[in-house]
Amino acid sequence: VVYNGDYSLLRWANQISSMSNPPYVHSVSYGNDEAQQTGANYMYTCNTAFLKAGVRGISILFASGDQGVCGREGCGFLKVRFKPDFPAASPYITAVGGTDFLGSSVGEETTWSGSGGGFSNTFEIPSYQQHAVAAYKSSPDAKLPPQAWWNNTGRGYPDVSALGGTKTPYCVVSSGAFGGVAGTSASSPVVAGIFARLNGLRFAAGKPPMGFLNPLIYANPSAFQDVTTGKNGGGFRPKLGFNAVKGWDPATGWGTPN
Repeated sequence: VVYNGDYSLLRWANQISSMSNPPYVHSVSYGNDEAQQTGANYMYTCNTAFLKAGVRGISILFASGDQGVCGREGCGFLKVRFKPDFPAASPYITAVGGTDFLGSSVGEETTWSGSGGGFSNTFEIPSYQQHAVAAYKSSPDAKLPPQAWWNNTGRGYPDVSALGGTKTPYCVVSSGAFGGVAGTSASSPVVAGIFARLNGLRFAAGKPPMGFLNPLIYANPSAFQDVTTGKNGGGFRPKLGFNAVKGWDPATGWGTPN
C-alpha cells in the first residue's frame, strides 16, 4: 500500500514513479467526472505521469465509477449529456467496470447498471482500441444512444470488469465487524490481484513486469469472459446508458478475467 497525505492524483502518480522499488500493480478506487477536474491541462499532466509509470513496468487500474454513464453530476433532464469519468477515461490506465450475476446464484454475469463507462470528452480513441471501438459502434446490438448525448471520437472505457454489483457484495472485515461492499471500487482490486499474480509468475520465470496493461488486454480478448447483456444507465433512467454486446463494449469492456 502506498500512502499519500495529499489528495492529489498527480502527486501520487509521480510518487510511485519515483520510488526505487515500487509495487508493480496499483488499484485505485477513486474518480470524478472529467468536467469536475481543474481542467484539461491537469488531466493531460496526469496522463504523462501514468505513462511514465507504465514505462517503468507499473500497472495502474482505476475503478470506472458507480453512476453508470451519468457520473457524479448527472446526465441532466432537458439537455441530456453523458459524463465520463477521470481517471477511468485516461488512455494510459486500465479502467475496471462492474458486473452482477444474471440470476440469484453463481453463474452467468450481466452488466451492473451502475458500472461507469462510455467515451471520453477529452481524450481521443487510442490506437490499441480503435478496432474494438469501431466494432462496437457498428454492431446492430449496440443500439447506440442519440449522438448528441456522448462523444463519438473519445476513448472508450472500461477496459475489463469484475463482479461489483450490489446483488452479491464482497464480505470484508472493518473495525472487527463483517460487512458487505460493492461497486467498481471492489471490482478494481479484484482484477488488480489477478494481474499481480500473473506478474509473480513472470518474475519466477525471470521475466519483467507487464507495466501498462491495455495493449496486452486488447490483443488477447479470449483471456476474458465476455458479458453480452445489460446496460449501464445507472438504474434510474432505462433509456440512458450503453448496451453490452459480443466483444468489447463501454459497459463491461472485454468482460471479466477468465
